Amino acid sequence: MKCPTCGGDCVMEPEKVLDGLFRMYLACRSCPSDPLYDKNAPVNEKIDACRGKCTKCGRRHLDHVMAHVLTILKESRFFPADAALKEVGTPLIAFGYQVPYPPRLGEKSLVLIMDSVTEELAGDITANVPEIKGVIRRTGSPSISVGLRDTASTPHTYELLSGCDMRCDVVASTFGELCIYKNQSSIHIEFNNTKIKKIEALYINGELHGAVVLDGFCGPGTLGLLCALGGAKKVIMNDAWLPAVQNTILNIKANSQFLGVKIEFELTGYNKLIGDEPVLMAKAAGNTEILVYHGDIRKITRTQGECNICLIDTFPSVNPGEYVSLCREFAKKTVII
Repeated sequence: MKCPTCGGDCVMEPEKVLDGLFRMYLACRSCPSDPLYDKNAPVNEKIDACRGKCTKCGRRHLDHVMAHVLTILKESRFFPADAALKEVGTPLIAFGYQVPYPPRLGEKSLVLIMDSVTEELAGDITANVPEIKGVIRRTGSPSISVGLRDTASTPHTYELLSGCDMRCDVVASTFGELCIYKNQSSIHIEFNNTKIKKIEALYINGELHGAVVLDGFCGPGTLGLLCALGGAKKVIMNDAWLPAVQNTILNIKANSQFLGVKIEFELTGYNKLIGDEPVLMAKAAGNTEILVYHGDIRKITRTQGECNICLIDTFPSVNPGEYVSLCREFAKKTVII
């Protein structure tokens, strides 16, 4: 599949991702040792693209990559000479999972979120630091979730300044794995294993098998697609934020072999950013019937009948109480994620 953002090969088949995952960031026998930089202290040496690069596998330790970015920022006089490594930004590996060791990075394997950077400097970073796939400028406090809080609020997004912001979180459960792709400048950063455990509990208790599930705040599709993987007969996915819905459809396509489904319908040419009356954006069929809507969850009951399970996964700043009361009217079980 071609990446919808850059047209490249960012969206890899899950089988290929999982086959190479545990070697993806592993140091080879020839890799230089950990540079042991103090994240709170200045890096006084000048780091270029050759510094720390393994002569065999061609990868570099994360700290060498971040120090290279810091060198560019200091040489441009955008950062002071005594700037510390921790001030550069938040690095996100392109294929994310809980890596138990400092990752060694190959080309285009890191998306960097920065609080302070210009578009010109972002272009310099992606052009000169081989491992950097994209540079995103953060807006607002890191505690504010990226995306849409509710249909009455203004969306909060970051700004992609250079490169591509498409990355993947590998979601592992007791009954299988999925690759969840997301545009990181418009979808919130998250890896919450507690959420996965709640879906696993439904699976272990036999509640997913043959069930009709509504994922009312689906985001890029993680929980709803896990329910499909776990044996749900029908999954209704809805989000009021268009970028989330678009990522959900992408993830159905990317994981189609694992899910045993195929897209039968997809609405094109639609560009309304915030949903209201539910609009059917895509439909997939196969092992599970999957319907993807863009709309307000408070109106989704008009288009769908009763369901067995309703998942409520709001942002931390949103009180789920209103939606719980709504779902109890047509769902046999409501699960607050």
